[in-house]
Amino acid sequence: MATKINPAKPLKVIKANVNPLTIANQYLYHEFLKIFWDVADAPFRKKIKRSINRMYRRDGAHNYWLLVAAISEGWRLKWVFRLLTNPAYRWNLELRKISNLTMTGFNPAEVDKLIFKCRRNFSEFAEYYRNHPAFFKKYMPNLKPRPERDQHPVLAYWNLQEKQLRLFDGMRRATLAAINKKPYIKAYIGYPIKQGGPAVNLDKIQFLKFLFDGARRDAGTDRAFVKVARETVRQYQNGAQAFRQSLKPWSDARTKKFIKAVLKK
Repeated sequence: MATKINPAKPLKVIKANVNPLTIANQYLYHEFLKIFWDVADAPFRKKIKRSINRMYRRDGAHNYWLLVAAISEGWRLKWVFRLLTNPAYRWNLELRKISNLTMTGFNPAEVDKLIFKCRRNFSEFAEYYRNHPAFFKKYMPNLKPRPERDQHPVLAYWNLQEKQLRLFDGMRRATLAAINKKPYIKAYIGYPIKQGGPAVNLDKIQFLKFLFDGARRDAGTDRAFVKVARETVRQYQNGAQAFRQSLKPWSDARTKKFIKAVLKK
């Protein structure tokens, strides 16, 4: 069943039905530029970009998405893996008014409080920036242009619950654009067009198993873990497969019983 969506219209659809892999490749390269910011060798960067673009075919979908998950969820705490692996979304590259986009989070906590105070509005946040330079010098000293990275489109999705185009990567780029009074920005936008669910990264299953292994051993505790694990299977497209993969021939009887209960129809 198609999902009804009603965001503001883009200024321009640059490309419709973009493959999520294209967006993930950009994201990985963008983060590698941030990680290895001190490597300014242009030919080397070009090789890294080419290698990233080949990784899905070279190393397979499993390893590719594990890397996306490790960086976006494990390190950056972003929704990149969660959204790009969800088949419910269709992705377009668009030219968008910055006023269409909703701010999310920034470190440190003082900046998050300011975002909330500014009603998650880029224009209000930019106005505060102009009037309170000392605050930003103290809490956001790295809010500066990064020419190579700034050319990358930001990432946003249509949030059905809040009826917002919510940014999930590119806060610095969009904030700088608002501060510099640029009216629009390139953005990859995800639209939910059908029912579906994201993939769960295997580290989440591993973490749950670590908790289970170290938990108090009684029937009530085991039932609680089964309930949480079955909810994971319900919400995530690969939840059942992930739990099956976690079961090893040498797993103890308690773990085998746990996995069997989780996968029970």
